[in-house]
Amino acid sequence: MASVPVWVWLPARDAPVHAADLEVEATVRFRYRPDYLVREDALPLDPVELRRVRSARGIVIRAADGLPGVIRDAKPAGYGADRLIAQAGVDLGPLELLERGVPDGVGAIEVCVDIERKLGWLPKSLDELKPLAEALDAAAPASRALRKLNEDLDTSAGGERPKVTIVHDGRLWLAKMQDRGDRPALPAREYVAMTLARTAGIDAAQVLLHSFGAHQVLLVERFDRAGNPYRPERRLYASAHTALRLPLDAVRGDPRRSYLHLADQLRVWARGRGDLRDQMCQLWRRMAFNALVGNVDDHPLNHGFLHDGNGNQGWHLSPAFDITPVMTAVAQPLAEGPVLSMATSVDGSARASIQRLIAVTNHFGVDVEGASQWLYATAKLIAGNWEPMLRKAASPIVEDASRMDALVADARAAFAYSEWVVENHATGFPLRAL
Repeated sequence: MASVPVWVWLPARDAPVHAADLEVEATVRFRYRPDYLVREDALPLDPVELRRVRSARGIVIRAADGLPGVIRDAKPAGYGADRLIAQAGVDLGPLELLERGVPDGVGAIEVCVDIERKLGWLPKSLDELKPLAEALDAAAPASRALRKLNEDLDTSAGGERPKVTIVHDGRLWLAKMQDRGDRPALPAREYVAMTLARTAGIDAAQVLLHSFGAHQVLLVERFDRAGNPYRPERRLYASAHTALRLPLDAVRGDPRRSYLHLADQLRVWARGRGDLRDQMCQLWRRMAFNALVGNVDDHPLNHGFLHDGNGNQGWHLSPAFDITPVMTAVAQPLAEGPVLSMATSVDGSARASIQRLIAVTNHFGVDVEGASQWLYATAKLIAGNWEPMLRKAASPIVEDASRMDALVADARAAFAYSEWVVENHATGFPLRAL
């Protein structure tokens, strides 16, 4: 039987404790250690799937990959997994990826035998990234600078696009740059959408945009890290994919991938919190905002729950992240809104029209009148500001006027629904449920 330690950073701690073990035989079992369970500050790593149980049998893990959801969230995936596999020269299983990955994955969990190797890893700085980006030709994908900084392997962050955790201004940030095949000036587009989200009252991660020569880097603050960036405190995190208990093969169109179901899970995970009503309103606003900026890549790995250290009532909706206006064609018919990656209504449809958004406010405990006012005000904010903001954000790398006009034209489809809402509200279009 193989047994692999599960380490966790408890609240306000900058070093992990050995909390549990993954035991792999014909079945996989997750077993909390007795010395962990008696700690006064011990927390379940997942209050639903991994509740604190003292049974000697542990908790049977039935997922196809043998991993509990919160551990899968911490595993190198996408770009990070590809780099580790390329370096190894052979395919790597889930436990091998967890062992080999560096400790910059999301959340407060590491699963490995050699925890000292993980603790010895240090992130690079923005100052180290800058000359690598400046040295690149204008036509080269900026992501090459990230690969050079990483020595081609140093990240456990998920997602398909290259990224790396770096230190800047005494804090940890996720650095993202333009990759081959991306829409033009994608870092600037994401910066605009994230900035608009914060202006609209959405609790979104802080973002910064830096230009180095002909390239830009978007910095997204690591909200799951705090304190000394070289020995950080870490915060537990669970993706919406984990909270929804989705199978590995759940794809776009699966009705279980649903904002309404996620709201139900938020009630479970955040039970007892005094701000639960505000949390539910935040989730509804994020669904609506994604429609208004054409973020149709709002899949369950781009939402999550974060633990704030407040014991059994510490789970809450994480700050919003990865809000990117990626829609490339205007929704048809435009009045019905874009099709998101998660269902927006009880019939399982992912269409996000104004009527559908207002129709589900009751499920989120949101006041209809207030929701209508927020929708119009936010659509007006977006419609009136996205273009000048994008022109300003991209101007350091797009100096030619015709290229800038082409960039704006390429981005317009993502913001078309906000413009339509403003135009039709002005002519008496009702922002209320049918």
